Amino acid sequence: MADVKALPKNTRNSLKKLLIQRLASDPHRHSTELKSPLEAFRSLHWKKYRIVFKVYEELSAIAIVGVGERQPQSASNIYRRLERLAAQGKLAESVLATLRGLSSRQAGAAQELSH
Repeated sequence: MADVKALPKNTRNSLKKLLIQRLASDPHRHSTELKSPLEAFRSLHWKKYRIVFKVYEELSAIAIVGVGERQPQSASNIYRRLERLAAQGKLAESVLATLRGLSSRQAGAAQELSH
């Protein structure tokens, strides 16, 4: 995902650890449900960032759809950008791309285990 890839490497690594620690155990407890039209998504605040994601209980997966700086004006920026994508029907594409990436990594890990 472009938002995550744009972060400095040390920030990406710290974010990955945070997601594993907090969201893997209980994503609902450590995040806030968003309001319409993004009610299917949740937001986690960490350091100077907002991480917006969707929980797929049936897949035991979380799809990150946006990361933005956590400042008064930036709150509206990340949410507005996601609202525009949703209105254009492109937010689902973003989620699907994240899930496809997850699936290909899982498939790769499964292949490594089988060899």
